Amino acid sequence: MRIILTLLTILIYSLTYSQTLEEFYNSRNYHELIKYDSKSDELTGEQLYMVGYAYFQLENDDKAIEFYDKAISKGLNDGSVHFYKGLSLRYEKRYNEAIIEIEIAIKMEPANQEFMNEKGVIYYNEGEIDKALEVFEQAKKLPKTYPEPYFWVAAIYHDRQDYKKALILYYEALDSMSSDNSYYEDVLVAIGQLEYTFTFDYKKSAKAYSRAIALDPKNYILYPKLMKAYNAENDFEKADSIFALMKVAYKNKELSEDIMNFKNVAIDEFDWNGQKATVYKYLVDPKESLDIFYKIYLLNKEGNKVERTFLVEQTIKLPDGPKYLLCEKDKSAGMHYTYPYGWNDDIIPLDDLRKEVVLVLDGKMKYQAASKF
Repeated sequence: MRIILTLLTILIYSLTYSQTLEEFYNSRNYHELIKYDSKSDELTGEQLYMVGYAYFQLENDDKAIEFYDKAISKGLNDGSVHFYKGLSLRYEKRYNEAIIEIEIAIKMEPANQEFMNEKGVIYYNEGEIDKALEVFEQAKKLPKTYPEPYFWVAAIYHDRQDYKKALILYYEALDSMSSDNSYYEDVLVAIGQLEYTFTFDYKKSAKAYSRAIALDPKNYILYPKLMKAYNAENDFEKADSIFALMKVAYKNKELSEDIMNFKNVAIDEFDWNGQKATVYKYLVDPKESLDIFYKIYLLNKEGNKVERTFLVEQTIKLPDGPKYLLCEKDKSAGMHYTYPYGWNDDIIPLDDLRKEVVLVLDGKMKYQAASKF
């Protein structure tokens, strides 16, 4: 009787033990799963894989590989265990070993799009871009269960500066992905960039950036890009609404350290004789004389150095006089120049600001006062 009770107790314990481990796996309770590390000799191949996967999710790839190997040695020999072992090896930059495991996984499941994509990612990380592109193209032909190869093919053509093809491929990637895919936002940002810089279709650029921001409203890096697209389209009202959101984020100290320190963001770009001028607007309202409202940097033709710096500064308000004046700061000469053009209130039309700066650059407006600083 005691023997029967003992056997029954062992059986019940074994079943409960197995169910508990699987429950932790199904509920993604990875910290509980790795507590089975010390009992690895008692685990089945499938259970060892689950513990390995938990270590993988907790970014301990050494232990993950150890448990994947134990799972394989206990007879678990399916594509997933080799795939995840290859993934951990890739994160450890052991690319040659990673390729071997991924190849095994692909032989077991040749139609698995995710496995083929991972092979391409390994080649890409190794710098074998031609091989990576070939593999990603192969992956695109497999049953559509994992859309990331579409992103990678587009990204490679983007890197190669084949912008026309890259843009077509990014739109293809967008159509192939759901919005919860980890690369969906990257695709939208790439489309926004290429529509802005390559096709000059600012409306499409703004649409892409708007969709990316809708997915991640706290990604304030995208807000200046969207404002520049709106302003390039002369949709100043929408650009101003985005700037208002950035002012709120500034007050809440949600912006990057650089923006918090400099207190301004880029809102516009325009071209002058092949040189780019970038307009920055201050997030802090001017209150005193010489406080800056706008700052405009003109880059040299190479685009790697500021050639001239213009400012819109608050001045001493006189009866019938302007509240803000167009100025220029020449650091090399240590001079501050004031031009005979200003604005009476806080509404400074961006197209007017561009026009006046261009008049100065063209030599059609001369400064009326100069001082050392």
